[in-house]
Amino acid sequence: MASHSTTEPRILPIYPSVPTGADLELFRAAKGELSLDYLIQPVRAVQGSPFRVIAIKKAPDFICDHALVKNPSVDSIREAMKWALGDHEDARATTVVNMLEGIFGKPIREL
Repeated sequence: MASHSTTEPRILPIYPSVPTGADLELFRAAKGELSLDYLIQPVRAVQGSPFRVIAIKKAPDFICDHALVKNPSVDSIREAMKWALGDHEDARATTVVNMLEGIFGKPIREL
């Protein structure tokens, strides 16, 4: 059984781009509060990414699992990171199924 190396960074897709400036500082502070034992590598979210996405200030223009953070703060970024990096719930989270239901109506069944 392979173990997760603490030296390999975990990918964290961000939409619409990798955070910079004040937003990057919020991510750093939020990560510090989570006391993670691994590195995080923020990357620009792209269509088809297999990871959960944190959307800053606007929702992605493609279908994906994402948490929309309209008003970034350390608290809101921390909660979105907990959801994106694990199995925690986040009320802002929108799944692919939610998005498809909005387009095609209910019920949508994930296969």
